[in-house]
Amino acid sequence: MIQFNRYPHVKDLITHYAKDMNEPSILLMLEQGINNEQEATAFAQFVWQMVGQMGVDSENGVSVLGRTDNTDTIPDIDYEISLQLANLGFEEIWNKICDGEQD
Repeated sequence: MIQFNRYPHVKDLITHYAKDMNEPSILLMLEQGINNEQEATAFAQFVWQMVGQMGVDSENGVSVLGRTDNTDTIPDIDYEISLQLANLGFEEIWNKICDGEQD
């Protein structure tokens, strides 16, 4: 199970968007953890898709978890995901995806 200790709302956001964007594999990773490079890549890519959707939702006034603008949580998301993936040995994957490098 993936735990976000410093910013637990990150898991709430990921859960919301995984459901909203019909990504059951992301929900499974939240529950069972990230077990390999392919999952780490898919998770990291999803996070950036989620961030994009957060911006769209904010522009359109869509309420997510009681707020119409969650973009201020992007630094929290970056902190938690980078820490999580680094602890699992997938820091390089996160860094590449953040830098726009896709394999």
